Amino acid sequence: MLDDRDRPAGGREDLEAALVLHYSRLVRIAYLALPPEGDRHGRVLAAHAIAQRTLSGGGFGGFGGFGGRGRGGLAGRSARRAPKQADGDSYATLRQAVVNAVLRRTWWPRSLHQPYVWGLRFFPLGGGSQELEVDAALRGLNVTARMAYVLLALEDLGADEVAALLTGTGVRGVPAALETAQRLLSEHPADVLESSEFDPCTLRTRPTDLSRRRRQVRGVTAAGGVALAVVLAIAIGVSGSGSTGADAATGAASTAAAHTPIQVDAAAWEKSPRLDFGVWPARGDGDAASSAAVEQALDAWTTQHPDAYKLGPGASDGPPLQPVHVLWSGHLDGATVVLLFDSTRLARYTQPDAPTTADPVRLDVVRADDADMTSAGAVVLRSTDAGDRWLVAPWVATAAIRDLRTPAIATAPTTVSNGVTAAVPAPPATGCASWPVLQLRAAATVGGQTIALTDLGGVTGTHLLYTAPPKLDPTQTPREVATPDTYGAESRVACDLSALQGQDVKQVDTWVFAQQPLPQSQGLASWVCVRADQWTGSGSATSEFLPPSAQSAATVTGTEPDGRTCSPLGQNIVAQARWRAPDGKIYLLVAGTRHVTKVAVEDGNGTVRQTVAAPEHTAAVVLTGAAAATGSGVGVLDSGTRVRPMDPQQGQ
Repeated sequence: MLDDRDRPAGGREDLEAALVLHYSRLVRIAYLALPPEGDRHGRVLAAHAIAQRTLSGGGFGGFGGFGGRGRGGLAGRSARRAPKQADGDSYATLRQAVVNAVLRRTWWPRSLHQPYVWGLRFFPLGGGSQELEVDAALRGLNVTARMAYVLLALEDLGADEVAALLTGTGVRGVPAALETAQRLLSEHPADVLESSEFDPCTLRTRPTDLSRRRRQVRGVTAAGGVALAVVLAIAIGVSGSGSTGADAATGAASTAAAHTPIQVDAAAWEKSPRLDFGVWPARGDGDAASSAAVEQALDAWTTQHPDAYKLGPGASDGPPLQPVHVLWSGHLDGATVVLLFDSTRLARYTQPDAPTTADPVRLDVVRADDADMTSAGAVVLRSTDAGDRWLVAPWVATAAIRDLRTPAIATAPTTVSNGVTAAVPAPPATGCASWPVLQLRAAATVGGQTIALTDLGGVTGTHLLYTAPPKLDPTQTPREVATPDTYGAESRVACDLSALQGQDVKQVDTWVFAQQPLPQSQGLASWVCVRADQWTGSGSATSEFLPPSAQSAATVTGTEPDGRTCSPLGQNIVAQARWRAPDGKIYLLVAGTRHVTKVAVEDGNGTVRQTVAAPEHTAAVVLTGAAAATGSGVGVLDSGTRVRPMDPQQGQ
């Protein structure tokens, strides 16, 4: 794989030339083999430091000033053995120094003096699904096996050569590490390691904690002025850099503190005046594997792999903000799952044990600001063919399953272990013979209310609400779907929830805004507006006509894909439908909200042909002739303002 390696007779000049020529290659070896405990920024700097130290006179100074004073460099020791290593190959000498540094752990963490980076964080460019799979596989290996795989795949060395390189470092378990590496090589192509995903010399930059830096700058400015600079020192330096181990340790500690997830006390929600994701404790497996998974999830969020990174509607792009809460981490239903919260967004990282097209490695980032006790009641941790595994809020006392399509059947309790439910059936992808929802009852200390959440394909569950008819509730206040009358109404409109899947809907309110006695004593029909509000603040509305019979399907009469209709700022609503009576007459049925007092009937040209009173805010007008096909109703408010139905043609 290396076409032009230097073949010197041995000497410092040849080593210097080889280091400059193959610097990026040596850094890539170090980066790939380093253990995954730290984030990618730290690995990038450590990899550069290792390559730069190969000829330094001590510490992690730059790769200039190749004095022979120090014990850690090659100038005073390895260079003299260069003719005996790989037939005098200077590149092989440098590579051996990199292998030694990684496996002997002479680089981590307090000895890292250079490179220095202030104000920026570095990450390699993202790769694709193959790179993600290789990265995930490497995370499961120890450092010796990682290095063995890198030498086999990237360096194209034979097994005997790799064994000799590893054994020369004094590490144990070389045969087992080599066997593991060979197995991994058979599963993943070697050329994947040439990807930009694993190139620590071609980097993306992100700022560090800007809000904290602004606070620091303001403090310095108040003391008498400030000169702000961002300095990048991945460059040729001097072995005596002037930096001390204390400085490096302080910098490393600051970086670690800035990126250490916040731990929330398990009882924090019991003391907080506000219940949202910010007071969820960390739950999950709680072992070393989970800690590594959290680092992997943070890396994925920061580097934003294009094949895995899925940004929800309205969610801000970019790496996690501080502080980051770990809400859950562990292994669930054949996948490593991590759930993070950064005060405005949720990030759910899923790495299946055996990724497929239908179940890939992915990071879903969605908005989660302005959450409350209900909208933060539960999130979907993992979805498989067996159903959804929900992580419920710490204030949830019990959980149960209800089918909206069968309102007469009682809820079925479901078990919750460490906050995670047993598999809850997911809503169907097509059809609506059933529509399962998760019904949660909050602890008595926070009111003990019952809420219903459904899975519409997002991370957060969609909160279901119901607003009763005006005669039953003059205040028209939305309430929870938790009583027989709410179940009956939801069973009629549940089939239309499928149209909302994948839209990151925060809540859905089924508002029965009017009830109308049908002509010829055919019973009491209901008019419903289904309002779906997204986390972005936008939303949609659908008006529906519900015939008297509970077994009759609802008819969609109009839609507004994006607007305020049926929200607190859009409470004047009108809907219409054509209805055929038993005697064959065709009626135009029109219904409106409380301020609708009249209905104007227009012809196909928009000319008003008649105006009728609307007692109880509804009207039924017989249509004859051409009007049977073209007549349309317009609501007239008590103020004289006219309100048209939502897209009446679409609803017919």
